[in-house]
Amino acid sequence: MGASNRRFSRFLKRLGFLARRRQLDRDLEDELAFHLDMQAADTGGVPEARRRFGNPTALKETCRELWTFTLLETCWQDIRYALRTLAKAPAFTIAAIAALAVGIGINTTVYTVVASALRFDAGVDHIERLVLISATDASGRDQFSQSYSDFEDFRSELKSIPSLAAYRFVSANVSDQSGLPERYACVQMSTNGFSVAGTKPALGRDFTAGDERGDAPRVLMPAYHVWQGRYGQDPTILGRTVRVDEVPRTIIGVMPRNMRLPEDTDLWTPLAQPDLPAGRNAQNLFLFGRLGDGVKLASARAEMDTIAHRLASKDQAAYKGLVADVLPLLEIIGIYNARPLLVAMLFAVGFVLLIACADVANLLLARAAARAREISIRVAIGAGRAGIIRQLLIESVLLSIAAGFVGWLLALAGLRWFDISSSHSPRPSWIEFSMNTRAFLYLAAISIGSGILFGLAPALRLSKLDVASAVKDGGHAATGGRRGRYLASLLVVCEMALCIVLLTGAGLMIHSAVNVYAAPIGVNSSNVLSMHINLPEAKYPRASDEILFHQRLKAKLESLPGVQSAALASELPSTGWADFQYELDGATPADPGYLPATGGLVIGADYFRVMQVAPWRGRLFVDSDGAAGSPVVIVNQSFAAEHWPAEDPIGKHLRLVRGTEPQPWLTVIGIVPDIQQNFRRPLQRDPLIYLPFAADPQRDIFIVARTGVPPAPLASAFRREVQSLDENLPVYDVRTLEDRIAMSRLETGSWTIMFTIFAAIALMLAAVGLYAVIAHSVSRRTREIGVRMAVGGTAGDIVRLVLAECMRRIAIGLAVGLPLAFAATRALRAALVGVSPSDPITFLGVVSVLVLAGALGCVIPARRAARVDPVVALRTD
Repeated sequence: MGASNRRFSRFLKRLGFLARRRQLDRDLEDELAFHLDMQAADTGGVPEARRRFGNPTALKETCRELWTFTLLETCWQDIRYALRTLAKAPAFTIAAIAALAVGIGINTTVYTVVASALRFDAGVDHIERLVLISATDASGRDQFSQSYSDFEDFRSELKSIPSLAAYRFVSANVSDQSGLPERYACVQMSTNGFSVAGTKPALGRDFTAGDERGDAPRVLMPAYHVWQGRYGQDPTILGRTVRVDEVPRTIIGVMPRNMRLPEDTDLWTPLAQPDLPAGRNAQNLFLFGRLGDGVKLASARAEMDTIAHRLASKDQAAYKGLVADVLPLLEIIGIYNARPLLVAMLFAVGFVLLIACADVANLLLARAAARAREISIRVAIGAGRAGIIRQLLIESVLLSIAAGFVGWLLALAGLRWFDISSSHSPRPSWIEFSMNTRAFLYLAAISIGSGILFGLAPALRLSKLDVASAVKDGGHAATGGRRGRYLASLLVVCEMALCIVLLTGAGLMIHSAVNVYAAPIGVNSSNVLSMHINLPEAKYPRASDEILFHQRLKAKLESLPGVQSAALASELPSTGWADFQYELDGATPADPGYLPATGGLVIGADYFRVMQVAPWRGRLFVDSDGAAGSPVVIVNQSFAAEHWPAEDPIGKHLRLVRGTEPQPWLTVIGIVPDIQQNFRRPLQRDPLIYLPFAADPQRDIFIVARTGVPPAPLASAFRREVQSLDENLPVYDVRTLEDRIAMSRLETGSWTIMFTIFAAIALMLAAVGLYAVIAHSVSRRTREIGVRMAVGGTAGDIVRLVLAECMRRIAIGLAVGLPLAFAATRALRAALVGVSPSDPITFLGVVSVLVLAGALGCVIPARRAARVDPVVALRTD
């Protein structure tokens, strides 16, 4: 602290010296006069004293260089001079600031969004030490879903992970006197889960081992935002009883503000073993733990591999072919799958800024010719190279700081656009579209860094001026030499290469978006309203209860004015499906130990009528299907073509395999056209089967209704009808089918829009940069052009000459940029739909666009060159 105070005091003293500069100069004058008088007294005359004393002005400068604040004063003078210089060239200043501001603004916007997205920590300290256990075996179990028996086995064996915890995702209906019933994301977690995560409640107590017992009182812990939003941060909430899926639970604690483990969790309840499905086939748990002190991930993986071999040899029936691993939790949760795209987006905006810097560097090189005489005079009267470079870099940094301020305003607008555009779709809670301290530091760093980056090459170039040549030819030596032209051409080539990478990425994303939006869904999505409900088991324990509720709800909805028909569906178009293991009647499986699986939906009798899908063969479901008579099933065309390519599928039989109980054979009664259900691969048409709701009632179900009027205004009426049947049942995710399908396409559309914006800006900057270089080249070659025209050259010859120079630079840029683009677009593979990263059509289109833009950028300089008057040109200096 004392050292800091001393430094601050010295700083204040320096500021005081600056304020007393005139007094110091007067003191210096007096001291030099005193020494001159003393010298005159010793030598016997003033002239001799002056001769021996030397140049007083040089002595003053030498003395001033010894002052500690000279550098600050010199920099301040350079800043004032730079401001005057920039003010004298408003066109150049505005153009440079505009180009840089766009690059800085886009970079700051994207950095803020990406840094916020990648900053996911779930409110847990050292989340990088948390790991997830994955396991697969010969039965084809899901890699990350384990059974409670697996949990007990792994927990007892692992030593590198001292405490292993488990959780599973569920959804929960919450109802009490604090508001309307709501649907929340709930996690059932083993009671040691929060101690493994290293998190304690902000209010109340943690789970205890007794909370896992089946006869223990049911307890609940809400997240901070639920306590804040639903309960108004009521400090007396502890001990309050709420109904969770119609089961009374007591609130025992509130988690800290940022705690959302595993991700975007609203509620936590104990993972009670009696509530879990029994047996090793009930694989619905995620197992996680914290690495022990000093334990490396590789060590934990080696131990897990040993345990897997030991369990497989001890219990072949349960663990045949077991392969287990330990993975960082951050590789599973958050937005891990989107990280390559986010990094690609950071590189994309970085390229935009580099292109902007290259543009401004070329502008400075072109301006160097006008400033060469000024710089040469400064060098001639004694200015050093370091002083020249410092002055020019200060001008560049001032430009970039001004551009940084404008870029900050653009970044605020960009973040606002991100916020509005994503407000209609679910987004992770930890992403904030606002600038924090890190974002401001990033903005300052790239503002100052870009000023140094684009200003360094022109500054070094001008600092090496040949004074005699610069004064003689009016400054043309500054940029007219071979090195100057080479540097300008190199910058343009770099711009072109970077632009090709961005254009290729944008072209591939546009191609993907066209494929996604052109892909047929297979249903008529207009005038269809959908909503989501989940019937709690405590209130609707039997399948007949669920069926009765939905029959009554269907009747109520269809009685509303404007509603034509209503139906049920376990999933909607573009939202996925459930996996069903099955076997075909009369078919011999290729692997007796392996049963194939297919996607399937459970639907109401009127589902296809609501979606306006006519059967391709056979018939659709009726109300009696599934409840009585022979079990039936409907398949889509892809399923029929895969299993009965040369036969009539109607009347064929298949059955589902669920546990050890034999299931009835299902008779195929109809074949429907393919409906797009795969939200990850929207161009893929997967084999699907459809079961009637009465045969397999679902608690978690969608309600869809076709209306004869615009459907959105009917949302409140639908809610009222549900509440009239069950006041504690929440209705959520109410939206039109068109909106739901649009959301499934939103990810591809958003990436496409962003990459297209970046590429368009880059193309514009590159074209402007090429124009500036060619225009300057034409101005430098005015005399040459005049000579060519004087000896018989035509305007067409001159235009071809300029265009050839332009195309030569574009060709070099293509030669450098195309291989870069071919390598860089591999990072976009995860976001591409129906197009390869090396798509030849896209690359051909990019080449065409770049050549056309470059040619347009050269038209004006070419026309100007063609209009040169030979007489005037030959008279120019």
